[in-house]
Order: sequence, then structure tokens, then C-alpha cells
Amino acid sequence: MGLFSRVGKREEFPVSSEINALELHGFNGSVQWVPVDEEGARIVVEKEVRGLNAGVLDEVLEDLNVESTSSQGKLVLRAVNPRRSFGLFSVQACFTVYASPEQIGDFQARTSNGSITVDVPFNGKLHLKTANGRVVLQSGSGEVQITTSNGRVDLGKFIFQGSSSVRTSNGGISGQVEFPEDGSYTFQTTNGSIELRVPHDTPGSFQVATSNGGVEFRVGNDHMEGSKQVEIQRSSSPSVKISTSNGTIEVLGY
Repeated sequence: MGLFSRVGKREEFPVSSEINALELHGFNGSVQWVPVDEEGARIVVEKEVRGLNAGVLDEVLEDLNVESTSSQGKLVLRAVNPRRSFGLFSVQACFTVYASPEQIGDFQARTSNGSITVDVPFNGKLHLKTANGRVVLQSGSGEVQITTSNGRVDLGKFIFQGSSSVRTSNGGISGQVEFPEDGSYTFQTTNGSIELRVPHDTPGSFQVATSNGGVEFRVGNDHMEGSKQVEIQRSSSPSVKISTSNGTIEVLGY
């Protein structure tokens, strides 16, 4: 017989055709956006409580509510962390979004102690924030604001279409990216490497710096390697700032 008990519950929230923006707030669990299936657009929330006393767990699970509001085409789901009780090990709420990227053009997700994954070719605005978890994009285009800690960021194949920032700590940043002709773009981490692949004709003003590591920049006719700080003026804009400590930086053309 196990030393602890586990109880769980599943809730579903439909995403009507009028919804074009999603905002999710979870905790101690992952957020994942996957392609819509035959059951239609919806958000599934898996709630789970672990601890010693099964009776207490049932009460905590009952108090673990997901508040739902919608207005002007935006659906907001917020998991409310219940009051902690003696013998309680963990409480979590995980979100899985089943929706077409053609419908959702604005996606915001915030959680903790969990990853955020976008497994659809997104086109629009992404605002993703977690702690102690990675952030993974498959592919897409648009503007992104990504923040995490103790986790890496994988941008997949992404075409930026507006000023964006990607920040983490104790994790690396990687991706195959393209920049437009204007805007400001920041990639920043500590205790991690940064690896970006860009087209050889990429424009921009690049500021690349690391504290304990080396920089390799090979894009078009611009080749620099070995130093800790590099400034490359390929054009006046966009502005691209890439920095880390205790890690290497590679910006390589293809």
C-alpha cells in the first residue's frame, strides 16, 4: 500500500468560434497547445492533489476551482490555488488547449513548476511565462514575450514580425529565426548557451556578449569568432541583443 494518496478531476471548457484570444493562469503544472481534433476546440484542465489523508485531498480538490470569464472575443481561465492543509504534498492544474492557430491569434499562458509547449504553427502574439520549466515552440510567426527560469527555450522555426524578447536563467536558448526590417529583439540568459540560426541576408544591428564563454558569429560576409563581445552593423535596424553569462553564443547563417 502506498504512503500517499492521489485524487484528480478533469474539466473541459469549450472554445466557441467567437473566441480569438486565450489567457490561461495555472500553477505547478504544464500548459500545452495541440492541434484541434474531432472533438472540437476546447481546453482540458487536469487537476491533481497528492497527500497523506484521502479525506483532506477530496476537500482540497473540491476547492481547486478554475474560474472562467469571456469578453470581447477573449477567454480567460484562472486556476485558483486552494488553501494548504496538513499532509498535503502537491496541488497542480495542467492545461491542454485544442484549438486551431487560424482561430487564436493572441495566446497568453502563465504557470509555475511546469513547461509551456506550443505544438501548432502559431501566427500572432505569444506571451508565455513560467518558472522551473522549459518553453518550446514548434514553428510560427508573430511577436513573442517569453520568460522562464531554470529551463531552456526552444523557438523551433520562428519568423518574428514585431519587437520581442526571450529571457531565461539556468537554461539555453535555441532556434531558427528570421527578423523583419525593424523592431527590437532581445535574447538573454544566464548559465546557458544561445544558438540561433538566421538567413545569410539577415539585416540588423547585432550586439552579442558573454561573460564566461566565446562568441561565434557567421552570417553572410560577417565572420567573427573567439571574443566575448561582438558588435555587427549589417544595417541600422532591427536591433538584436544577445547576451549570456557562463555560456557560449552562436549566430550562424544558413
